[in-house]
This record gives sequence, structure tokens and C-alpha cells, in this order.
Amino acid sequence: MKDNIVIRTGTPDDYERVIAVMPDWWNGRDLTGMVLKIFFVHFRNTIFIAEANGEIVGFLMGLFSQYYPDEAYIQFAGIHPNWRKSGLGRTLAEQFFDACRENGRTIVKSSTAPINTDSIAFHTRLGFEIQPGDGEVSGIPVVMDYHRKNDPKVSFVKVLD
Repeated sequence: MKDNIVIRTGTPDDYERVIAVMPDWWNGRDLTGMVLKIFFVHFRNTIFIAEANGEIVGFLMGLFSQYYPDEAYIQFAGIHPNWRKSGLGRTLAEQFFDACRENGRTIVKSSTAPINTDSIAFHTRLGFEIQPGDGEVSGIPVVMDYHRKNDPKVSFVKVLD
């Protein structure tokens, strides 16, 4: 990983900074609707922000389930294109996994769009397993109505040791 990285937990002030970088990091795709300011208020201890020279170069938004006491969920993660394959994504995920372990969370879930093959590869490198779904897109099992109707997602689970 490149030097001069600071990783800290999120604050409400990070919301605007995070959504500002997202379209560029996803080649113009507007995924900002998946990131809500309320997360930066209520889940700030499980949001990790990576900065280099004061600029955001990565983030991971995790949540602890309020209903399932042993589960956590990665809502969103992003790495600046220049920092991909630097180990930063793994570092942010490990920070979240450590927080999970410290809080008795042994199961981590996540999801991604079936077109996001880089994300699918990243999840599997981290040890996530693709879960069965109720459909298939490009040969990959998906849950067809994951967040809303006609919103297929690849669903992942990782059991922490």
C-alpha cells in the first residue's frame, strides 16, 4: 500500500465528500442513492475513511445488524481508481472485520451488482462466498429483487474466524 494513508472512522461531515467522488470512481454511474447521510450519523463507528494528503482515497460503510446480533453488513465500499490493487480495499475491510469481532459479529454479508465483476472478484478474494439466489445473470446467482423490484444483486457471506 502507498504511504501517507490515514484511516479513521466516519463523521457526518464526510457524507458530502464521499458522494462527491463516487460518480468519478464508478465511471459516471450515479450510485450516490445507496449512501445516505443518516449512515454517517448513526453508524460512524463502522464507517472507515481512508485519506491521503487530506483527500479521500477510499471508504467502507459497514453496519451492525440491529436484528441479528451476530451479523454485520457492508453497505458500500469504494477505492479511488489510482489506489486500486494497492491493498487499501483489503485494509479497510480488515478494519471492519476487526470491529465486527470486537462486537461479537461473526457473519458479514454484502452484495454487489452482477455487472460489477471487479467487486465480485474483490469479495471472493476476501473470502466471501456467493450465496444462492432466485435468479441468474451472466451465469452468476443473484437475488432478483434485492433492494427493490428488478434490482438483481450478487449476495455474499463471510464467516469470521
